[in-house]
Amino acid sequence: MSHAHTSWRLSGRTGYIAAATAALIGLASPLVAPAQAFAPDLSSLAQQHMPASPLDELGRPTPETQDRVRAFAAQPWIPEDARNAILSALDFFAGTGDGDGGVPMPQGDNPHFRQFYWPTVSAHCIGGTNAATGSAIAVPGPTEIPAPGAGEGETAFLFTALGTPPAAPDQGGMNVQWFNINTLQSGITPLHNNGINQDGPTTLSGTAHTGKGLVVALLSGSVNTTEARCDFAPTAAFLEVK
Repeated sequence: MSHAHTSWRLSGRTGYIAAATAALIGLASPLVAPAQAFAPDLSSLAQQHMPASPLDELGRPTPETQDRVRAFAAQPWIPEDARNAILSALDFFAGTGDGDGGVPMPQGDNPHFRQFYWPTVSAHCIGGTNAATGSAIAVPGPTEIPAPGAGEGETAFLFTALGTPPAAPDQGGMNVQWFNINTLQSGITPLHNNGINQDGPTTLSGTAHTGKGLVVALLSGSVNTTEARCDFAPTAAFLEVK
C-alpha cells in the first residue's frame, strides 16, 4: 500500500510545528516565511476535555466537539479563508447553518465514508470552455477501496472532477490538509492517479496517517486531466476515524 504524504506531531521543534500548521491551514498558500515562523499555542485545545465519542447518534458533532473545533478555528494564526471554510463545514455538519446538515454516514457493507460538505468548481476545465464540478469523500480505514486503501488509523481521500476526461499520469497539485482535533497531529496528503476511472472522469486518491479521532480536512489545488490543468477552490469535511 503506497502512502504519499507528509505528517507531523507536536514536538519541541518549533520550526517543524510552524511549518506543519501553516501547511495545514494555508489553503494552497506558501509556508510561512522564516521570519514569521513561530510555535502556535495549542495548549487551550490540548487541555479541553474530549468525550469518548465526538459524534452523537445521528453522526453530528457533540456540543463539546463543536466547541473544540470553534476554538481551533479561532486561533489567531488560522487564515481567514481557512477559518471560514472550517466554520461553514461545522455549521453544515452540525445542522446549525442554512443547510440540512447532520446526515449520518451510510450504513451497510460498503466502507463508511464522509462526503466533503460542498462541491467545488473549476472554470474552463472541460474542452477549454465548460466548468467542471469536483466532489470529494473521505473513507476511514481499514478499507481496501478507494485505492490505495487505508489501514487502521488511516484515511483514504478520493476526489473526482465530474465530466472530465481521464486523469493524466503526473499529478501532485491536489492536496488534503488535515488536522486531528484529538491528537493535534496534522499533515498534508497529495492525491495521485491510482488507476481509478481509467476511462474518465479524472479521479485522484491518497492515504493519510491521520490517526484515530475527529479529523478536520481541507481539500484544494489542481488536477491534470489529459486535456488541461484545472484549479479547484477549497472544500472541507469533518470525519471520525475509529
